[in-house]
Amino acid sequence: MNNRTIRPNIILAALAFLCLSLHGLAQQATFPAAPPEPDSLTDSEADEWTRLLQEHAQAFDAAFSQKAAAAAEAYAAADQLSDAAKKDTLMTKAEIDSLSSLAREAKKTDREAGRQAKQASKALAFAEKVAEMDTEGRRKNLSKCYRQLKELDELLHPENYEKPIAAIIGTEGVVTADSLPPALPEAVQEAPAPKTTDRSTRPVTPYDPKKDVMLNPPEKPCALARNTRDEFSGELYRELRREELFRYTNDVMKKLLPPGQPHIVCEAALSAAGESVSLHLQFSIRDNNVRRSFGSLAKNSIAVLKLIDGTTITLYSQRNDDGYLDPETQIYRFQGQYPVEASALKKIRKSELDKLRIAWGTGYEDYEVQNIDLLMRQARCLFE
Repeated sequence: MNNRTIRPNIILAALAFLCLSLHGLAQQATFPAAPPEPDSLTDSEADEWTRLLQEHAQAFDAAFSQKAAAAAEAYAAADQLSDAAKKDTLMTKAEIDSLSSLAREAKKTDREAGRQAKQASKALAFAEKVAEMDTEGRRKNLSKCYRQLKELDELLHPENYEKPIAAIIGTEGVVTADSLPPALPEAVQEAPAPKTTDRSTRPVTPYDPKKDVMLNPPEKPCALARNTRDEFSGELYRELRREELFRYTNDVMKKLLPPGQPHIVCEAALSAAGESVSLHLQFSIRDNNVRRSFGSLAKNSIAVLKLIDGTTITLYSQRNDDGYLDPETQIYRFQGQYPVEASALKKIRKSELDKLRIAWGTGYEDYEVQNIDLLMRQARCLFE
């Protein structure tokens, strides 16, 4: 049998497995409404709530593990098919590009599913920790445990948390019964019933991965944080709103930090002053030894962007930043600003970001990026 028939069957089977797995997740028991004020609960009620949340935590952990396994299988199949297509001399460029795009989207889904599985695992660990506490400890941590699990339920069942359209757009301009014209005459109201067509004669639309919103979610709208014009030079300054690029916790810090608290969170945004573009990175670090562990972001220190297509882009910090301690959260924050040349921006517009290498004062660290299409989206938004 032709390999070009076998390989598509592999990925379609994996995608079907993923869809079936996700469908199975929706059958989980309904997540309860928020518990009463913990201090108002009796000992038995606090114990019962702890047991209930622990059961949901176990179910979430299993569900997200299943989702991650399905996503990993779909990505492995998509990647295998893409690699085979590149080596097949009979494949057209359009076919190769389409399969490469599918593999990139499958990778994005795989990473997001993996991140959610880790989040569910941490929530389960915390729920089990609460279950081992005395009744007073359970009361103190019940609300936190509930919030972590509710966030997982929103990820698993987003349809249960959609706002009514009126809550989003308001009531202005909405047609009410009073504003409708008088009813049409009965003869006009009645329309002929549509002709029915035998189901067997209807055309069957083949499955198209590009139209699958799970693999190709709709693009997020452009969100500007600043859009001003200099009164003297007339130069336009535009800055996109910061979004989380990645979060990272090494094995040592996992043992020291409470569950659910990452060691490093990096947020990113692009800005343009006229034709000059810069990448802004904000690092939020939970570490009492941050000076010894990281030092600072020195002027002319590098940030290396590795794109999914294998391209690497080296940027240089425009200024020095020693960081500052947020007194409320006890989190250290570092701000990095890296000018981006026009040629580099063109590459960023065309490919997702895979990894990021940051040169700190004490050495460099490499980070896996979770929000891989952030810079690509923002680069496209910048000059719209």
